[in-house]
Amino acid sequence: MQTLSTQTLARMIKIGKGLGKSDILDLLMEANLWSKRIAKDDNRQEILRTALNEARDKAIEEDDAEAHQALLDFARALVEFDLHRDLRNLVDDLAEALRTDGYELVDQVTDDLDLMDFRHKVKILPFDASQAPLHEEMTALEHELSVRGYTQALGHYQAALKHFSEQDHPSSNGQLRTALEDLIVNLAVDHTGYQNTGRANQGGLAIKNLYAQGGTGPAVTGKPLPERDGGTMIQGVWDISHLNGSHPGLSDAQEARIRMQLLTGAMHFLLRHFPV
Repeated sequence: MQTLSTQTLARMIKIGKGLGKSDILDLLMEANLWSKRIAKDDNRQEILRTALNEARDKAIEEDDAEAHQALLDFARALVEFDLHRDLRNLVDDLAEALRTDGYELVDQVTDDLDLMDFRHKVKILPFDASQAPLHEEMTALEHELSVRGYTQALGHYQAALKHFSEQDHPSSNGQLRTALEDLIVNLAVDHTGYQNTGRANQGGLAIKNLYAQGGTGPAVTGKPLPERDGGTMIQGVWDISHLNGSHPGLSDAQEARIRMQLLTGAMHFLLRHFPV
């Protein structure tokens, strides 16, 4: 099953290693992450690395939902812990990593002004409904692009997924945009008689062949989409894919994930409307 990335685990370790060994062991036990592989003489980083990686391996290799939940529980318990200021400053990095993995960390701070006691009540909420996980949509899209022989679009999409999993959001956005452009050009060639010039940046011209301006519908499978029955949508997705571009620093985890969801869905839509 899909679980937390190694980058997210690394950020959890970066925070956790700042705690005492006894506190680390308590938090691992609280999250049901205790491992027999942990040795008493292990340093704090190794204790965390052993426990977290073992749970991650179980989640991926054995489809162990409890192991996945244990990782989320540890992240929650870690942020709720009474962290000193330097460690508390690292929580934003953890929250950003969790967003890439599909989770929003909600930290509800309460305080008792009389006692100067600040407490953190944390929830970690999934972005995707469990009935329609993004991972399955990604796999299906990769398969469809391969079957249709759209190898360049597939290669760029796989590169986008790789960069996304590595939390390199600008690179992911750039590759995703190129994958969409390659798909649009291929569909325009195959279904509308558009001539591929072989030049770069043809997407803006090719997409005009995939929908009929002013058309109200209904849409007919294999024919250009009416403007008001799909055309405006694909033009809008195309426009959105170019906002901020792939320039470093202009895309955070949440925006990158939204782009991934939006463009994955749009590519599925186009492939279904323009079948083989």
